[in-house]
Amino acid sequence: MSNESNTSVDLTGIISIQRDIEEIKQNLEGGLKKIDLENATKDLVKSSDLEVIVTTIVKNLFKEFTSSIETKIDKKVSEVIEEMQEKIDALSIENENLREKAEVAMKSLSATKKELHQNERLTREAITSSNYNEQYSRKNNIRVINFPWRERQDLRADFISKVKRDMNVELEERDVVAIHRIPSDKLGPKPLIVRLFSSDVKRRVMREKKNLQDHVRFYDDISKRNIELMKRLNETEWFSDVWYFNCGVYGRISDGLQLKFNIFDDIFLRLRQRK
Repeated sequence: MSNESNTSVDLTGIISIQRDIEEIKQNLEGGLKKIDLENATKDLVKSSDLEVIVTTIVKNLFKEFTSSIETKIDKKVSEVIEEMQEKIDALSIENENLREKAEVAMKSLSATKKELHQNERLTREAITSSNYNEQYSRKNNIRVINFPWRERQDLRADFISKVKRDMNVELEERDVVAIHRIPSDKLGPKPLIVRLFSSDVKRRVMREKKNLQDHVRFYDDISKRNIELMKRLNETEWFSDVWYFNCGVYGRISDGLQLKFNIFDDIFLRLRQRK
């Protein structure tokens, strides 16, 4: 009995081992085959291909990034240009308004200047005419300085007597239309203004004035503006002689040129033009 039992146990163990081996074999036969490995690895990427792919991806990404940046820049530039154009248009409108205002102002200024020149011309003409009329009204007058003064003096009689005594010129009372003293800040007797009857009477007296005695002097009664004109002519030192005659002021230069001057004349221009 004991021998049979041992034999039975050994067979059972061998059979179990054989079963396990068969199962392993089947598993190996049903496992991965070479073709399965090839199929499994055919979609795997080589390292060189991977570099190309990565490079391509990077390039595409950079291109998209660059395109995006350019788009944003173009948009921003367009916005800036549009904004600047609006400002330029506004400035253009403002400049146009300013130009129109400037044109209006210039026209107004031109009209004002023209009016001023016209007024200046008319004023000068009025002053010149007034000066001439004033001088013409004095054409028969004589200005006398250093004429003796005394109380209760009869100026007309004393003047007629002085002219006869010093100058040997006979005058009638009617020849002396008016005679009076005028104010003066200078010491001594105040000057006289004598209005004679006519230019002929005045010429007879003035021709002999060199014979006057006692420091008495006779002069033409010249208007203030003509006196100032004669002073201007003398101050230039261009004239050898300056004088008044018959309501006019004259000057002569060294070469003999003789000109009559107006109170508003440009003296240098008149001499340069010699007329």
